[in-house]
Amino acid sequence: MDNYNEVLNMVIEETGCEELRTQKNLDLIENDILDSLAFINLIDNLSLAFGIDIQPTMVTADSWRTVENITKMVNDLIDKSR
Repeated sequence: MDNYNEVLNMVIEETGCEELRTQKNLDLIENDILDSLAFINLIDNLSLAFGIDIQPTMVTADSWRTVENITKMVNDLIDKSR
């Protein structure tokens, strides 16, 4: 998946959860990995890194459950901005 490794590194940097490197489907919300502050910081970091506009109101909780889901959302927003 395009951009997966970059998104993964950003999530790990923000959350400190190295387990994500080996557990690709780890639920970030259910396991309390992604808290509200990390969520806001990640939105800012992803927006800057990929040149996209992520509004907190335009995404669902499922979009943020896994790194794979976040990557899909990022890729969709990149495609829409072209």
